[in-house]
Amino acid sequence: MRWLARTAARQFYKRIARRDHFMDLPTGERLWLPVQDHFASEAYITDADVDWGSERVLFSLLDKTGVFLDIGAHIGYYSLYMRPRVAAVYAFEPDPRMRPYLEKNLTDKRDVHILRCAVGGAAGRAGFVLEGSAELSHLSNGPVTGKQEEIEVDVVTVDTFVRSRGVFVEAIKIDVQGFDAQVIAGALETLKSQQPVVLTEAKPDRVLFDLACQASYTVFAFVRDPRTRQRAFARLTTRPHGGTKMLFLVPDRLLSRISPHVGAL
Repeated sequence: MRWLARTAARQFYKRIARRDHFMDLPTGERLWLPVQDHFASEAYITDADVDWGSERVLFSLLDKTGVFLDIGAHIGYYSLYMRPRVAAVYAFEPDPRMRPYLEKNLTDKRDVHILRCAVGGAAGRAGFVLEGSAELSHLSNGPVTGKQEEIEVDVVTVDTFVRSRGVFVEAIKIDVQGFDAQVIAGALETLKSQQPVVLTEAKPDRVLFDLACQASYTVFAFVRDPRTRQRAFARLTTRPHGGTKMLFLVPDRLLSRISPHVGAL
């Protein structure tokens, strides 16, 4: 019933009122929701539970000892969600169409920094594909097709960014539409030396597990049973028999704090 009520309210703003609105996140921040943005609808309808509870678990692991890297920031959902528990936020979003949304949500926060560059496995310049739905835009991996538009953007790696800024990283969120593994590969130096917790949309495949092994990290995720559709938090050593949405890469220092979540819905 709550899901239906929030869906109806969102449709009212989109189709009748035709105006943007706001929602309060569980951590106390207020998120501006543009009516034309699909992700904003998902955030509102799920009541800030877009990633099956991963947001809540990530927040519980933060101690305000370092900065948060929000890679693929979109409208700033994760940046605002985690902001109260980190020293500063760096929001990376190369899609120029997202710039007004990020500025609306983040620019009055002195401890939040918006960066227009993409993050990848190697620093330099690269093509960036602007998909019809902005949350699906991504670095180019070949010729564009159909109505797709491609622009050129600056690309940094986590390791080069951390070295240039001299920051200590407490947590990283990565959602870059199929390029998450490359971002992690470009962050191995930071993972080994600073041991931030990582939340990523990467697939639980051999590439991901090999990267986690190189950094001495353990992989966890909410896994949805394909038959019952129920979700449970589990440690992963191979691809699970069930769907995942986001994966946690957890350093040894945090294993005792994330273990109580195992088995939880």
